[in-house]
Order: sequence, then structure tokens, then C-alpha cells
Amino acid sequence: MALIEAPDVLQQTLKTPDDHIEMCKLTNTPYRGNAAGNTIDLLNLDGANEPEGPLPEGFTPRGIVALTFSIISAFLGLAAITWYGMGELGSGELAAARRRIAESGK
Repeated sequence: MALIEAPDVLQQTLKTPDDHIEMCKLTNTPYRGNAAGNTIDLLNLDGANEPEGPLPEGFTPRGIVALTFSIISAFLGLAAITWYGMGELGSGELAAARRRIAESGK
């Protein structure tokens, strides 16, 4: 949300690019007046875009299913990371680790 404190100053300093106005003309979108495109009675907002209705209260069945599968995926991911981290090192990895440890002790 933009709160404009001095619209008269903004109108003097801000210029709408011509391509923006051309796009409004092409899409039949009002580009003058208030939010409803009314240039005569600026307090009349009949025809302005309306916000969507409120969200339903609580969890919807679809949301519960999504949350359930997200939790299951999280636990499966944690299990895979744990399994990988607890695994044995291969012979090459073990030798490289021993070399790094020996070199760091110098």
C-alpha cells in the first residue's frame, strides 16, 4: 500500500511513461481519474476493482493434506540425511581423511 502525503507535488514531479498509457489504451483500462476511472466525481468509486472475499477460517481439507505431506517429506529428508551421514566411509574417502588429519597436525 502506498500512502501519498503530497499528491500535488507528486503530480508535478512524476511523469507516467507514454508506453504505460498506450498499454492502458490497448487494454481499455482507465488511466485518468480515481480508482474507478471517474474523472468528474473523484469520491465516487462505483466500478472500482473489489478485493477478493475473506479466506475461510481454520484449516481446509486441502490445506490439511498439503501440511501432512509436507511433514512426511520433511521427515523422509531428515532420515535420508541421517542415513547418509551415519554411513561408513569408503576406502578412498577414509585414506583422504587420514591424510588431512595427519597434515593438519604438523
